[in-house]
Amino acid sequence: PYPTVPESITGITPQADYMMAHFWDRCNLKQAFSSMRKMRTAFDDYVSLMPYASADTIRTSVNKLLTEVGKNPKHLLAMMEWAESDLYSDSARVVCDECYLPFVEAAARSKKLSKAERARYEYQAKVLGGSVVGRIAPDFEYTTPDGQTRRLSEIPDGPYILLFINDPGCEECAMARVRLSGCVDLNDLIDDGKIVVVNIYPGEYDSAWAAEVADYNPKWIVGASPAIDELYDMRNPPVFYYLNGSKQILSKSLQIDNLLQAFYVVNQRAKKAKANAANAKEAATEGTESESSPSAE
Repeated sequence: PYPTVPESITGITPQADYMMAHFWDRCNLKQAFSSMRKMRTAFDDYVSLMPYASADTIRTSVNKLLTEVGKNPKHLLAMMEWAESDLYSDSARVVCDECYLPFVEAAARSKKLSKAERARYEYQAKVLGGSVVGRIAPDFEYTTPDGQTRRLSEIPDGPYILLFINDPGCEECAMARVRLSGCVDLNDLIDDGKIVVVNIYPGEYDSAWAAEVADYNPKWIVGASPAIDELYDMRNPPVFYYLNGSKQILSKSLQIDNLLQAFYVVNQRAKKAKANAANAKEAATEGTESESSPSAE
């Protein structure tokens, strides 16, 4: 049976934390895998609690679970398959890289798994660990269309950064690129110095690519970086990372429709603030002129 939350614990997060912390207390994990169907159902229920629990509780609970499950490599691999399906795949029930990361880190360091079995999780642990929300975006080198070498860290701190990783041969990437390029609100924000768009091709620089990107939005930073897939999670192209002025990752795995709506909202607020400031300045000027006029005296 699953744990029962004491009546003294109120609030969705404290209740979810209690459930996460005690979910497997009554489960004999050595025998539970004898019924894969039932165990999978229990795991799905466990994952369904994660959106409501705190990050520290999730990590502690997952580490405790995998310490026990990891004693049997077959059981560990089965649970890793479920975790990837529920938390990381395109059809994940709960898309949560922060929740999936403790699983892959445990699998990556497991001595019970073979080198080949660990390799997949070592890669996932590396790209997720470096590009999870809240971390400083990994620095990388890129080559501009004119052949110059630059780095992300060279972009001055201040404006927000939309890191857009895409392949010219990807149809969805091309559509997103066209929509972003023609977005009036985004272009206004670029002109106002509030955001920088960094468009990166995850491949080698060559003259064919340089010619192909010649008609990209001239307001964007455009570059080719063949090693970027070793630093950033890129499982769902086109890939977007939104960074603040200090290059901290604020969000990722964004949808183009949501991005365009967000740019519209931010730009409308900026225009309103600019108009209010102009009106206030005009009112202050008129007031000063009125005070200094002969009639006022």
